[in-house]
Amino acid sequence: MHRIELTAEEVEQALPVVREALARHGSVESPSFLEEATVYAHELPRRLRAFLNAFRLREPSGVCVVAGYPVDDAEIGPTPSDWRKPAEKPPAAEHEVFLALCGSLLGDLFAWAHQRDGLICQDLVPIEQDAEAMLGSGSALELVWHTEDARYAYRGDYIGLMCLRNPDAVPTTYASIDDVELDPERAAPLFEPRFVFRPDPSHPTDTGCEQAAVLFGDPSSPYLRFDPYSMDRPEDKEARAAMDYLAGELDRRLTGVALRPGECLFIDNYKAVHGRSAFKARFDGTDRWLKRVNVTRDLRRSRSARKDAAERLVF
Repeated sequence: MHRIELTAEEVEQALPVVREALARHGSVESPSFLEEATVYAHELPRRLRAFLNAFRLREPSGVCVVAGYPVDDAEIGPTPSDWRKPAEKPPAAEHEVFLALCGSLLGDLFAWAHQRDGLICQDLVPIEQDAEAMLGSGSALELVWHTEDARYAYRGDYIGLMCLRNPDAVPTTYASIDDVELDPERAAPLFEPRFVFRPDPSHPTDTGCEQAAVLFGDPSSPYLRFDPYSMDRPEDKEARAAMDYLAGELDRRLTGVALRPGECLFIDNYKAVHGRSAFKARFDGTDRWLKRVNVTRDLRRSRSARKDAAERLVF
């Protein structure tokens, strides 16, 4: 796995940058923070910048980990019982800023208007009423692997996750298309727009769909758009067989990483699918707690779905 562990000196260099950004802008949700995030990100340690730049340009892996940012378990407070943020300073705001700045080295942060009130940085925590739901806020069921927001042409290039608490070592699962040796004949239908993508349960007000290919780009090293849980089963026997073939190949290569506090996981949403193992939540303030951001390499791609050029909310 592509991984970097920050040294003590690098942490000391990063902390003032993070704290200045938080002090000046108050929140990662602030339009002024989002406008300047890339500028702040360029003040992070050079080795970290080089690491994320290589991940972006060379595509060495479907995921990468940035480790070593400090998390004080007592200081961040209990795991929230909901994803909604308080009106005042949210818990672990500093960690949201660090995740956002790392993400800004890969592209621009954005959010969906029809997902979690359009929050740029979201809390991934188990919610009691969602325990058996196929959502990031679920717990009792395995979150089946998927491309994030596969239904949308404007989906993120990267998903960033930062661990604040994971006492049960719950793995984030993933599989990379680069690890699959595709049979050209069996995979051929996957490169054709014969598959219907629907919104996953985290977009409850969207009822639309989009027809597209599952694989695209260079056939010898393709990109991936795949979420069998939220796709229609093709009526075409050949397309259905190809979909099942790829699902089986990814299943066999599924692995996972149990993030530790202070670790950020960036998932290449064009190269890897991801999910989460089931776990028994306690709902007592001690459960698994991650932060999540969406990152696009080309904000202009969604210009027709945003109010203005600098807007980060996609409608």
